[in-house]
Amino acid sequence: MSGIANAINTALTGLQVFEAGISTVSNNLANATTAGYAAESVDAQTATGAPGQPGAGVQPAQIIRASTGFAAAQLRNANTANAAASAQSTALTAISNALTNNGDIQTAINQFFQDISTLAANPTSAAQRQTVLADAQTVTSSFQTAASVINGTLAGASTTLTQSINSANNLLGQLAAINKNMVQAPNNPSLLDQQQATLNSLSLLLPVNVITQPNGAAIVTSNGSVVLDQSGVQTLHTASTSPPTITAGNNNVPLTAGNADGAIGGAIGTIQSGNAALQSLGNMATIFATQVNIAQAEGLTPGGGQGQALFKVPAPSVAPASTNTGSATITAQIANATALPVNGGPFTLSYNGTSWSATDQASGQSYSVTGAPPSFAGIALNISGSANAGDSFTINPAPNAATGLTVAATTANNIAAADPYAGTPGTLQSDGSISNTNAGTITTGTDSVTSTPVSGAAVIPASYYGQNLQLNFTSASSYTVSTSAAPSTVIASGTLGANGGNIAIAYPAGAASGQYWQLPISGTPAAGDVLTLTPGGSSSGSNAQRMAMLWTTPGTTTAGSMEQAVTGLSTGLGTNAQAAQQLATATAAQVTTTTTNLQAISGVNTDQQAVILTNYSQAYQAAAQAISAAHTMFESLLQSV
Repeated sequence: MSGIANAINTALTGLQVFEAGISTVSNNLANATTAGYAAESVDAQTATGAPGQPGAGVQPAQIIRASTGFAAAQLRNANTANAAASAQSTALTAISNALTNNGDIQTAINQFFQDISTLAANPTSAAQRQTVLADAQTVTSSFQTAASVINGTLAGASTTLTQSINSANNLLGQLAAINKNMVQAPNNPSLLDQQQATLNSLSLLLPVNVITQPNGAAIVTSNGSVVLDQSGVQTLHTASTSPPTITAGNNNVPLTAGNADGAIGGAIGTIQSGNAALQSLGNMATIFATQVNIAQAEGLTPGGGQGQALFKVPAPSVAPASTNTGSATITAQIANATALPVNGGPFTLSYNGTSWSATDQASGQSYSVTGAPPSFAGIALNISGSANAGDSFTINPAPNAATGLTVAATTANNIAAADPYAGTPGTLQSDGSISNTNAGTITTGTDSVTSTPVSGAAVIPASYYGQNLQLNFTSASSYTVSTSAAPSTVIASGTLGANGGNIAIAYPAGAASGQYWQLPISGTPAAGDVLTLTPGGSSSGSNAQRMAMLWTTPGTTTAGSMEQAVTGLSTGLGTNAQAAQQLATATAAQVTTTTTNLQAISGVNTDQQAVILTNYSQAYQAAAQAISAAHTMFESLLQSV
């Protein structure tokens, strides 16, 4: 009797194992597309009977997950890289596109200077002046539109960063709950599936490194910082620094997040790239506006007044460090737009106890602060009070300049197309005409504006700017300069050499202060001859022509001509966007490859499961037949008894 009972029990253990196997196959097929699910199988082990006795069948079924930590880690790494690359591809493409369509500053500025050149050739045209004024408005609108797009991208990245931090904390909380359940059910396949799915989701947000415990619980680190351990979640926080920084836990342990570190790193990278693009755009707006305004101040309007600013742009900002202990206060202004880095700033201005120095936060380049007033990189400083060693200030040469750029001129007649002076042989009459009774010849050359007059030039102080002047030749090679109102009062003198001579008139205080309008003089004058200099009239367009040349003249920016600087900005953003797109494509392919590798190991193969199901079904039927046979034998034995 015991032998028959043993046979039934032995067959029953097989029946139970094969039933578990059929259930496992069913579970595999049902979860073939479930995230984090790994194919399960039954591990059947022989149950050893008592010594000298036949076998006891099989041990209770053990469910085994087909998993591999290495392949799973590779997929998580690929997820992290692709999430960051995809985010930056989208963002950098948007930033690059900001300089197209209505934000196309290159086309707008080019058209502005083209129409300035046209005005120089026809300075009396009221319609052309109006066209230039409309062009100026288009330029400001283009800068504002481009800045608006970039600011929108920055706002989106900031929102993504906040949402990603919250999502990461939620996922870490889920992992902590799974770890707690693992204590009661070590290495439970269902819990392990949930764990892997959660880890994969977390890897889209930040780098994930897993240290698996014996019971299947996970300790999670990210770039060396622990974010989940036995004590629970080390909650992530973000600080509103520039760029933003991430910390973990109550001790605010820094969590390094590079540009390739998931959605969080991608958002930080986007904020860095967007701020750099916005800074460069602002610098370009400041350089453009400052140089045009200087050119305006170098000429005269149709009404004869000195040209005033055509554009208004925000002044540089200065922010003291919160740790400063001195009483120094600083203001700044753009003194030399050609020296301002087109892609630089903001700058950190530091005092070491004896001298000041500046460091470009964008490039790391250092500058000595020298001169009176002290200056660096085209920025002049006004320092009052006393600084202590270690004090520092942040100086932004173009804060919100692209957004804040506006047209200051109110009418087309504010455009200063005329030269400050026109030279005419002869003497100025009371009715404003010039009578030429010269015995010799006096010829004027092409005027220019310079910060350093040529050697030997007759320099006229700025206090006489705007007055009618005359050159009185005392011989064929010497002359004196006076005002037409007081011809006997000498204010300067000069000579004509073999190559002629020059007269340089200093500009008064204002945008053109420190510059000189310079006019070459040549010819064979006789003693008593006069050359009269009168303010340029409405038919003069020389200053407009100089203004137009700002676009293509080398050295007007640190990147070459203004055209080269604007083109370089647009091209650089486009190159960054293209590189990001290529990286996104490459990392997406890597995700596909690592997913395939993991699926080959732990994925559900429906064909394979069909074969296993057939085997289990046949084995189940065989075990059932064994039980049936034993039952028949048992019934026969009972009838015999």
